[in-house]
Amino acid sequence: MQARANARTNRQWQVARLPDSGGLTGGGLKLSADVFGQGEVDVPEPGAGEVLIRACWFSPDPMNHAWVRGMPGKFDPIAIGQPMKGGVAGRVLASNHPDWNEGDGVTGFLEWQDYTVSDGTDRLGAPLQRVPSGVPLESGLATLGMTGLCAWLGLTDIGRPQPGDVVLVSGASGAIGSIAGQIARIAGARAIGIARGRAKCDLIASLGFDAVIDASEGDLAGQIAATAPDGVDVFFDNVGGPMLDAALLNLAHGARVVVCGATAHYDGPTPVTNHLMLAMRGATMAGFFYFDHVARWAEGRRRLGEWLAEGRIREALDIAEGFAAVPDAALAQFEGRAAGRKLVRIAEDPFA
Repeated sequence: MQARANARTNRQWQVARLPDSGGLTGGGLKLSADVFGQGEVDVPEPGAGEVLIRACWFSPDPMNHAWVRGMPGKFDPIAIGQPMKGGVAGRVLASNHPDWNEGDGVTGFLEWQDYTVSDGTDRLGAPLQRVPSGVPLESGLATLGMTGLCAWLGLTDIGRPQPGDVVLVSGASGAIGSIAGQIARIAGARAIGIARGRAKCDLIASLGFDAVIDASEGDLAGQIAATAPDGVDVFFDNVGGPMLDAALLNLAHGARVVVCGATAHYDGPTPVTNHLMLAMRGATMAGFFYFDHVARWAEGRRRLGEWLAEGRIREALDIAEGFAAVPDAALAQFEGRAAGRKLVRIAEDPFA
């Protein structure tokens, strides 16, 4: 199998200016479009123990915005003129590394550029992940990537759904929520998804969720009560804010709340007032940080890969085309314009 010839121009997305004040603790996480700058750099050459990766897909996530800003105790901000970083899926074009061969599919958190050299680890120090033979590269960023693993980790380690449980998922049309609901059903639970607008609700229904709640219709707490009259056993939360408050009012005794994300807080602090219901219902609420669970990735990828191959998990992909589409795709997730896993295809698979 031979890679097709390419121009070997190494385009790169860079930090064009410092972002406005903000972050997860206040002021908003979203970057403005003018923080994204495009440039070109030389194509690197792999040295001893290194691989050259041709990127084909980028994964715009809230983490990309946090990475530019920096996250105390996790990673430093990216300086002006330096390449942006994020999820990348591609192919090994050349290898001087004993564990990697030309043509291998690979994913990792790397520079957002056409070609990157790696010593077998990504820019957060985690090992590069292999995309199994026969699995599309984009699935390495979706079901087998951070989003699929977050859904699996949150439900397996914290939510622990049992047969007959009611699992409520906020942001259910998103990258993580769409997989979390399907994993809940695999566990024998009843999956209820919350989204906003008919198109996103239809997407959730097409993935096999047992029920769908449209948050745009108002009285969210009442809608949850009507859909889950005996209470919610597991709430997988990707949104926070008023949506979390509504779910807290509807917890079953002994419920587990999984804090995976908080999109309602990305534009600044949003109060949550019904936390006393955790005590009233004997419930627990816990969160997790993806990179604290590297040791669990292999098992999660194995299980998710099996379910994907068996058709028990279906991917909902929202694909933007072309290198120039990166800024708009990165902003879409904050503006309600993404449904499913947002990805950007920057190049065709050279080994397809």
